[in-house]
Amino acid sequence: MADTANAGTAHGGTHDTFTGNKGLELEEPLLFELDNPGICGVDLDEPEPFTSYLGNFERQGRIGLPGLSEPEVVRHYVRLSAKNYSIDAGLYPLGSCTMKHNPRLNEKMARLPGIGDVHPLQPVQTVQGALELM
Repeated sequence: MADTANAGTAHGGTHDTFTGNKGLELEEPLLFELDNPGICGVDLDEPEPFTSYLGNFERQGRIGLPGLSEPEVVRHYVRLSAKNYSIDAGLYPLGSCTMKHNPRLNEKMARLPGIGDVHPLQPVQTVQGALELM
């Protein structure tokens, strides 16, 4: 639970304020802790017999990887991704250079017809609109 402080309002009421990084503290176990022996994330055909040249080095037991279905693995990584803090999740106050950085807008602009198709050796008179935008 987030740290809370009871703050007064201009109308005399109170409200809780949330501070800290408690929202990022999710308890997500390791994949090895979610292990369900005997479960495999893929269906494979039985392998054909082959001649092994490993001798005594051939593995005799389980490989030691966790047994999980594909949806379990996907859900695990989606829950972990919720821990990431990014420009999409909130304010990223790192300075003036960061405030000018807007990759999504720049990518949309770069893909506009007439901009994404400009060739470096194209005649200057045919790219005036693109140059004006830049």
